[in-house]
Amino acid sequence: MEQQSGTAIGNWGRWGDEDERGTLNLIEPKGVAAAAHEVRTGQAYALGLPIQREGAPIFDYRGAPQRLTLTSQTDNMFDDFPGGKEVGANEDVLVIASHSITHMDALCHVQHRGKFYNGFDASTFRTHTGAERCGIEKLGAFATRAVLLDLPRHQGVDFLEPGATITRADLEGCAEAQGVEVRPGDALLVRTGHLDNWRTETSAGREVSFAQAGLGLDAVSYIRDHDISAVGSDNSAIEVIPFDAETFLAVHIALLVESGVPLMEHLWLSDLAAGMAEAGTWSCLLTVTPLPVTGATGSPINPVAIV
Repeated sequence: MEQQSGTAIGNWGRWGDEDERGTLNLIEPKGVAAAAHEVRTGQAYALGLPIQREGAPIFDYRGAPQRLTLTSQTDNMFDDFPGGKEVGANEDVLVIASHSITHMDALCHVQHRGKFYNGFDASTFRTHTGAERCGIEKLGAFATRAVLLDLPRHQGVDFLEPGATITRADLEGCAEAQGVEVRPGDALLVRTGHLDNWRTETSAGREVSFAQAGLGLDAVSYIRDHDISAVGSDNSAIEVIPFDAETFLAVHIALLVESGVPLMEHLWLSDLAAGMAEAGTWSCLLTVTPLPVTGATGSPINPVAIV
């Protein structure tokens, strides 16, 4: 969608000129209550990957997360406390990039032509204070009905080929084959099998291809037309890599900036997919809680899906 001076873009202004939550506004309390009735087995699936220095998919420039010891039971710092010689305590310091491993993008993560979602000026972002508008804290925690589209299962493969572009027709065909209805306010979870392939290749000592299957620009209309509240996938960027139309972050621009759709990346969806297939359902209750870091462009998350 082209940006033109004086012309509304995507969802800009849909929930008012001051809105910073985007499509999360589509989630209504009655919809959340209804989503609870989607639960069939009561089995909960954590979708976050382990946070560790090695054995996790990490872009080099973000650096590996670090767990550093702040206090140890061997430090004897509590010896003067009553009973302190018999009691010890351990604490950590965690150092992790906001977009490391499993995480959610805030609506200020990407700017296009100097604007964030809803037309907010991207130049208000500051090094020390972060985002003045559309920071991760503005999104808050949410729960909603989620639909998982398991494309590898639908296509009869272990994983989609690296660099494969997922189209609107692919999403429609998968939903139809699974017999699941996508409703307004739903979160859409798209399994590509990328993390399964990543684990196979790295465990064998082979280098993983930079190319990844993901959404192309053609799939954006499916998300917009169904009024989807958030999108998550098991790949690194939601979108196909190399980027569609040879445009850097093309789908991020269309979803985050133009439509205000929060994105969740590196979700572990394989266990959930297996559980849903066994339960005979492709919808579930999803809860997501980003860290409310003021002005942050994203946050590590560990979403929980209850089938």
